[in-house]
Amino acid sequence: MERAISPPVLPRVALPSFIVRRLPSRDQVLHWEGVWAVLIAYVIFAKILSDTIVPVTFRSAGQQSLFSWSGVWTYALLGLVGIWCARALAFAAAWDARVSTIRRLLVPAAIGLGIGVLEVGIDLLTAGSQALTRVTGQPSFNIDFPGSLLAYSAGAIEVETLYRLFTWPFLAWMISSVVLRARGRRATLWVLGAMVACFEPVTQGVFLFLSGGGALTQLMLAGYLVTALPENILAVIFFRRYGLVAPIALRISEYLVWHILYGNFLYSAAFPG
Repeated sequence: MERAISPPVLPRVALPSFIVRRLPSRDQVLHWEGVWAVLIAYVIFAKILSDTIVPVTFRSAGQQSLFSWSGVWTYALLGLVGIWCARALAFAAAWDARVSTIRRLLVPAAIGLGIGVLEVGIDLLTAGSQALTRVTGQPSFNIDFPGSLLAYSAGAIEVETLYRLFTWPFLAWMISSVVLRARGRRATLWVLGAMVACFEPVTQGVFLFLSGGGALTQLMLAGYLVTALPENILAVIFFRRYGLVAPIALRISEYLVWHILYGNFLYSAAFPG
């Protein structure tokens, strides 16, 4: 009787334990990278529409660079790096199961709408946007409708990547983990968070005021900072506690009021000619 010949047993190749410990779980990938993939897919969709069906009237080279293909892929990569660093620093996941939809979406969106309404009221009193058009030499401070729907919704994702998702976790991880070797992590995180919160108000408010040749008054600058600083501070807190979707919801809802409703439909009535 012939003996059955068993197939040779191949040796199991095990990954080093330190690599296994650092690999994200399936749920982590789904709640971090999966959400990011959906957001970038929307940016790509908006880019394709802007190139084919809905043209976008950009008001600056910076706006246009956000919607270039190189810009889209750059922000997609930066977002992934930010995700890996944020996960290492125990940020809330993009779609964290421990965070309710109310905290992740409804509260940031409601606050964003309120900030947008406050911005409109301040602008009607100070005419800051009208002065801004004179400084920049543009017919409007705003992208024309319907391209504004694409530009500001997709642009909010890219702007938050630059201001929050990449910059804050990456710098915090580099300083606390690489330079300080896990010492002073909490202090490093929040000092950098404060600096990140000031980045947009300084670059878009203070710098424009200083370079405006007197066209932008101190009252206009103060009116801008009254809304820009709280919005950016809240975006930092929301990102840390509720995940990256929360600051994006905050910014998109603020853009909805300020750029789309006011900039497209009410601004010309408020400041004719």
